[in-house]
Amino acid sequence: MMNSSDRKLSILHLIEAPQWTGAMSQTLELVLGLRNRGHRVALACTPKSILERRASDAGIDVVGMEMRSELNPVTIARLVWMVWTRHVDVIHAHRAHAHTLGLLAAALTGRPFLVSRRVSFKPKQNWGSRVKYTSRRVTRITAVSQAVKDILVDFGVRPEVVEVIYSGSDPGRYSPDSDGMRIRREFGIAPDAPLVGKVANFYHGWKGHDIFLDAARRVVGDIRDARFLLVGHKTDSEKMQDMISSFGLSDSVVTAGYRTDVPDILAALDVSVNCPRAGEGLSGAVRESLAVGRPVVATDVGGNRELVRDGETGLLVPPEDAASLAEAIVRLLSDGGLAAGLAANGADFVRANLTIDRMVETTEQLYMDVLAEVGKR
Repeated sequence: MMNSSDRKLSILHLIEAPQWTGAMSQTLELVLGLRNRGHRVALACTPKSILERRASDAGIDVVGMEMRSELNPVTIARLVWMVWTRHVDVIHAHRAHAHTLGLLAAALTGRPFLVSRRVSFKPKQNWGSRVKYTSRRVTRITAVSQAVKDILVDFGVRPEVVEVIYSGSDPGRYSPDSDGMRIRREFGIAPDAPLVGKVANFYHGWKGHDIFLDAARRVVGDIRDARFLLVGHKTDSEKMQDMISSFGLSDSVVTAGYRTDVPDILAALDVSVNCPRAGEGLSGAVRESLAVGRPVVATDVGGNRELVRDGETGLLVPPEDAASLAEAIVRLLSDGGLAAGLAANGADFVRANLTIDRMVETTEQLYMDVLAEVGKR
């Protein structure tokens, strides 16, 4: 193992970033962390995206590239040019299209190639996915949870290729000191009203917003003054308002849309809910809720059980089971001692295991180990 302090690297990260998501946030945190540790880092991402703007504002060497096509010859040529001109040691891709483009650039330049896998969906059963995930040109795949690794191995990826590196939260930003009362005042929610929230970067069927609303309808039957908060892209859309109305919850649900003050949003909640049907690799909303000291109810899919240890750091319920979800929410709203104990345990767990610093250090060491392996061949 090469000590991470022995060498400073030149690293190229690439990711298509049509909208701001957890993958974008974690990629930017990794890039900034590696730069702060003395490495030269370049980022290729979607032009005019939020990620490009934020990386540029932070002084990152960022280049906008079109990545809608996985076989774009101009983008591949530009990536190869970046590798040569920046004397890149390692290429690291973070989403599906970037995976293909980076794999081709790595094949043309002979550089080690790493891929991050953040969802627990099984890769598609086609020739392209087989090449992308099982090619010997893929030096390592970093999985954000053991659940994601298990799925990749079941797909046919060699176990020794996959490294589990948990995503991280900034304990300085996500902390129990966040100002939840400001959020309650903004949305006209009483300080003592039971407030249950679902935070997701975007609306999608697999995220389970309909299950959340079905559970909310049941909770209101037991706790009439309970309020519910939806946060994320398109949660304030007309389609979402129609769904809320169909559950008879127009007076109980507040929709906040896209927000950048997520720590304060989470701090305003009495219970944070994550209820996807599938696909969750390692939920940022769960990790951040725990960091802020909020009790969590989550469906038992993907990597959720690696964050939410049932009865210890939160409560787990079966997916697509609104009745069980509602029962768990009511249990936490009705038992302050249980809620406080789970929240405290969850915050301790995140601070000990799921920080950005730890994610950056572990990834840095992986780069060093990969380069040491390549040097021995």
